[in-house]
Amino acid sequence: MVIKKITIYGYGKWIDQEFSLDPQMSIFYGQNEAGKSTLMSFISSILFGFPTRHSSALRYEPKESSRYGGKLLMEDARYGWVTVERVDGKVTGNVTVTLEDGTQGDDRLLDTLLNSKKRSFFESLYVFDLKGIEETSSMTREQFNRFFLSTGSLGNEQFLKQADQYEQKASQLFKPTGRKPVINTLYRSLQKQKQQLDKAKETNKAYTHLLSEKESTEKDSEYLNKQLQQCEQTIQEYKQLLQQTEAIDELRKLKESFDANQMNNLPADGIVQLKHINQQLESLRSEIEVLHGQQQQLQEDYRPSSELLNYQAHEEAVNELNASWESLEVKMDRIREKQIEIEQLEKQSFELKMKEGLPLDVQLPEPLTEAQKQKLELFHVKLLELERNDQKSRESIRVCELKIENNNEQIDQLEEELWPLSAYREMEKKEAKRQELSSSAVRNKKVLAGAFAFCLLILLLIAGQQSVPLLLMSLLVMSTTLALQFYRLKRHSHNDQDRSDYLYQKTLRSKWKEALARNDQLQIDSGELRNQISKNKQEKGALQESFRKWKKQSTYPDHYDIEQTLASLSELQDLRQLMERIEAIRTAMEEDIRKLKHVLQTNEFSRQFFEEGIGLLTVCSDIKKRLRTIDQEKRMQQMYIKETEKLQNAILYYVQKEKDQLAARQTLFEETGAETEEAFIRAYHLAESREEKLRRYQFLKDSLNIDPKQLDNWTEDSVEVLTRNISEQQTKAEGIRAKQKELEKRVVEINYKISELEEGGLYSDLLQQFENEKSTYQEKVDLWAAYKTAAALIEKTLDNAKENLLPHTIALAEEYFTYLTDGDYTGIELEADHFQVIDKNGRRWEANELSRGTVEPLYIAVRLAFIFNNKEMLRYPVIIDDAFVNIDEDRKERVYALLQDISKEVQVILFTFDQAVSDCIPSKHMIELRHHTSTLR
Repeated sequence: MVIKKITIYGYGKWIDQEFSLDPQMSIFYGQNEAGKSTLMSFISSILFGFPTRHSSALRYEPKESSRYGGKLLMEDARYGWVTVERVDGKVTGNVTVTLEDGTQGDDRLLDTLLNSKKRSFFESLYVFDLKGIEETSSMTREQFNRFFLSTGSLGNEQFLKQADQYEQKASQLFKPTGRKPVINTLYRSLQKQKQQLDKAKETNKAYTHLLSEKESTEKDSEYLNKQLQQCEQTIQEYKQLLQQTEAIDELRKLKESFDANQMNNLPADGIVQLKHINQQLESLRSEIEVLHGQQQQLQEDYRPSSELLNYQAHEEAVNELNASWESLEVKMDRIREKQIEIEQLEKQSFELKMKEGLPLDVQLPEPLTEAQKQKLELFHVKLLELERNDQKSRESIRVCELKIENNNEQIDQLEEELWPLSAYREMEKKEAKRQELSSSAVRNKKVLAGAFAFCLLILLLIAGQQSVPLLLMSLLVMSTTLALQFYRLKRHSHNDQDRSDYLYQKTLRSKWKEALARNDQLQIDSGELRNQISKNKQEKGALQESFRKWKKQSTYPDHYDIEQTLASLSELQDLRQLMERIEAIRTAMEEDIRKLKHVLQTNEFSRQFFEEGIGLLTVCSDIKKRLRTIDQEKRMQQMYIKETEKLQNAILYYVQKEKDQLAARQTLFEETGAETEEAFIRAYHLAESREEKLRRYQFLKDSLNIDPKQLDNWTEDSVEVLTRNISEQQTKAEGIRAKQKELEKRVVEINYKISELEEGGLYSDLLQQFENEKSTYQEKVDLWAAYKTAAALIEKTLDNAKENLLPHTIALAEEYFTYLTDGDYTGIELEADHFQVIDKNGRRWEANELSRGTVEPLYIAVRLAFIFNNKEMLRYPVIIDDAFVNIDEDRKERVYALLQDISKEVQVILFTFDQAVSDCIPSKHMIELRHHTSTLR
């Protein structure tokens, strides 16, 4: 689950604000009061609900806006893009979850999205500040395993809650150190009743004995009280005597010191003279020490090297080698030139092989004979001819396909206009019938026309002789007859239109049949051409198989075709000549190497530079460097002798000056009767101390009212004796008090036992009551055992159903902690209730023994290891609030580097006021908070 965007409607000081987050790491930087804690609370509130009004957590209700809440745009591996929006509503707010496909849900869908985890789980592991880091130290191994078990799968937490309920019910019944649980109360009651039952048998005898014991105990207590009063009075007398012991002791010691110390006459400026002499000696010794240091440094700088010692052991062989080195250099140059030439030729050979596609580690093919060349050219000609035939056939097939395509288009167009076959057949029958009727109609028209003309003539003749009405009547009858005839002719014209359509359809159908016939012929032609291509392909395959066998036999590369083979003949010949030239140069170079090697191996000095796997020219280079080093060493030894003589003369001068000052100091000591400087200084200190003691002695003598004889008899043991007497009396008093307490306790016990005996019932009644309560006790114990067994079985089953992740997390935490401390600590062990770390020297340290700057990286490593190790099961963003303020800059940079590495798998959101973060994290991850606004940098 990765948060991509934060949209705030109103939350605390943030009003209508948006923040775009990096999918890996986002750093919110801002000073105090910039709104960092508000943003952290906003993320948790959108995911898990606003805090209730009665909770201790802040609700951050906005003062300048009526809208309360906002939304988070997230990307989830299961649901894609998800928007979680929460606004003011019920106790924790109204939430709406919108998935990528538009599905919307409420708290139930959000609970599924969050893997049924609650705010407490999220904030205890994935949200932490400085205080949260420190809380990790209080987690025990069992608590860590419970965290791993709860993240093992989405259903485990419900089983763990059930196990916790069983544990809680069992705790209500019994606790090992409890007093109120039912079983604890019943157990104490049973114990009490058992004691009463046992004592009921001897009630009368025990009661009499207790009364006499009580009387005796009270008498002993009165006697001890008198002894205690006497001890306290004696202690007070001793303490009053000791009030003046310190002053008396000091006065006595001062008098004794005056009698013991008799002072000699001391020079007034003796200390000043001694100080001056010591300063001179210190300066001289400092100069001598510097010169000795220079001498030692000179010895170190000019210490004979192993090369010089080797030269001294083989001086004659080295001189001989120096004498012949120029001639040997000539031979080396000749070998180098041949090596360069071979490298150039091999490079040309490599380029030719790469150009021709030849294997670099396979021998070149043998040259072809004339017969082989002719055979190869014949293969080539046949293949080219087959290729041309194939090309012609393919072109013909394409032409046929184009014609078929054109015919198909023409057929499609014709079929769009063609009548259905049934309609065409029906029209064809009508056409046949119409042709039969057409011939009779023509005859009828001719008869009708003649009759009409005849009638018209008669009418005209009659009209000339009779009246006009008759003529008009005749014309009306004739007109009607003509109109009927015209109507019949018009109906025949419609029949003519149908006939025209039929003739058009007949023409189209004829064209359609012709197109189908052409397509059939083109398909036949195309099939014959494809058969020809198939035959050519078989013939080409046979030729290529023969060519492949020939290539394999002649060691030509498999990817060569005939044209490449023919084209490469001349290049292969050039390559063979090049390889022969390389071999000739290499043979000559090996002979030169052999001769040079023989010369060097016969020399005692140069022989030691030969080792297996080292080339001759490298050996020669090493010998040349060693010879130059030997020359430099010889020159440096000459310089060393000159420098040593100068330093030795300077040291002798300062040593003589030191002796003179020592003689002057000894003369000063002899004047005062002192043998050492300490005795000399002590004499002056004693003189000053004697004067101070005389003044103190006189003051004490005047202050204390003590007889001189008492002072003379006072010894150092007097105070010790007084103190010992006081201690003995105090010890005695403490013993008396202890005995008094025991007697008082015994009196209370006796009184309690007497009251029990007085209040106790009959033995049979006590026995019945004891058995009844014992039965109740056993029922509660059985119920407690059932709860404990059920809880243990649930946790054991879940623990066996998953892999124990704690060792993996501790191992990963060790890796992080070693990195954060730059290797100062290499191991972490989690004991039953605390952490131990192992430093690079193998020493073990308790977590509370570490400094704050070390223990915090330890808990950071443990927390991040837990989060990273569970990333496949729970992928929440990590939210951190200024948790690194007590860590030095070097370790802080490593923490930021570790967070960048973890952010590749788990999103990290950091809130900080530390400006140093900009030096460790790229600016693209930074979001600067300024009061009510933010700037993405």
